[in-house]
Amino acid sequence: MLNARKRKLLAFGAITASAALVLSGCAASDEASDSATETETETTEEEPEAPADPSIDSITIWADDLTVPPLEGVAADFEADTGIAVEFVIKEFGAIREEAITAIPTGEGPDLMVGAHDWTGQLVSAGVVAPVELGAALSDFTENSVAAFSYDGSLYGMPYAVENIGLVCNSDLMPAQPATWDELAEAGVQIALNPDSGDPYHMYPLQTSFGAFVFEKNEDGSYKPNLDMNNQGGLDFAQWLYDEGSQVFDVNAGYDIVNEQIQSGELACWITGPWAAPGIAEALGEDGYEIYNIPSVGGETPVQFLGARGFYVSAQTEDQLFVTKFLTEYIANADVQTEIFELGGRIPAHKDALAAAADDKITSGFGAVGVNAEPMPAIPAMNSVWASWGATQAALLQQAVDPEEAWTKMIEDIETAIAG
Repeated sequence: MLNARKRKLLAFGAITASAALVLSGCAASDEASDSATETETETTEEEPEAPADPSIDSITIWADDLTVPPLEGVAADFEADTGIAVEFVIKEFGAIREEAITAIPTGEGPDLMVGAHDWTGQLVSAGVVAPVELGAALSDFTENSVAAFSYDGSLYGMPYAVENIGLVCNSDLMPAQPATWDELAEAGVQIALNPDSGDPYHMYPLQTSFGAFVFEKNEDGSYKPNLDMNNQGGLDFAQWLYDEGSQVFDVNAGYDIVNEQIQSGELACWITGPWAAPGIAEALGEDGYEIYNIPSVGGETPVQFLGARGFYVSAQTEDQLFVTKFLTEYIANADVQTEIFELGGRIPAHKDALAAAADDKITSGFGAVGVNAEPMPAIPAMNSVWASWGATQAALLQQAVDPEEAWTKMIEDIETAIAG
């Protein structure tokens, strides 16, 4: 009997057989037998194509300590089915990217590795990851998580977790979804800020509600390295930061200060992510907090950044066929994806795993408010955006600069940085 964790797997490689086709000729009458012909067509059947034999004895996976344990069971299943052993190398998550870029070209790197979606541009440019074909598993994952690993027209990773921000509120002070931004501002809302660098990441849904997005997009949804916040919406957002945002947000209220304010009941709501919610839940109790959508400031639907984690396939693996098989038929299994969530606590990218987490208030709450979230651009130009963007927002919140002049200069500075 198969392991309960494992679904029944189809043999790798198509096995097809044509249906028998039988054509019967019509016999002529005895009187006309000398002029008639009897036709008989033989029945033919194609031989089934044998599954491909693996060309490797083992697969090496680099992953962090929270991702490896849920994979161990299906790794044993995979070895039993294919004869290919799966070897795990536990790495500190943040070190995987640079180590892979160094090791893979030498043949010393992994066949599979976990990583963040915004590594994609650098990994592709370095030639160390290959496009992946998820096949039937593709539809099992949320669209925005798949989009996160799409780059230059190809898919380069299989997602397993996502994260996005939302509005975390004290239930006593904000008992229901705020209908308008004015209602929220009156109750009290903060973003953890820095007086020098602001926080463009957490400010982004406010900015996008004015129709000012960081980059333009191609028809397939991928990003161009052309700014899309050098428009009237961007200027309107700059003016709002100067006029109204400066009255709502305290640029000197950093993470620790805002965290203390909401846990003590001094602050109604905080624009933050799932990383802050457990402490709030512990302080306020399961019924003492709620997770809401961020209301629009500029009139359009706010869009947050989406971050995603997933599995990359090495461009140097010796058997991409069987490596992909392990990825799409074993790791993509709903039970495995649920185990990854249960151990790591991140919002599942797999639809069934997300549904299984419905009773987890933080996971389901941020999952619900992130349905419109769009992947943070993984293109190299994104690295040139943050510094000037954040400093300009911080200056506007302190009313230290003219909104139109500051925003226009910010655009010029970023475009210069992108151009190199």
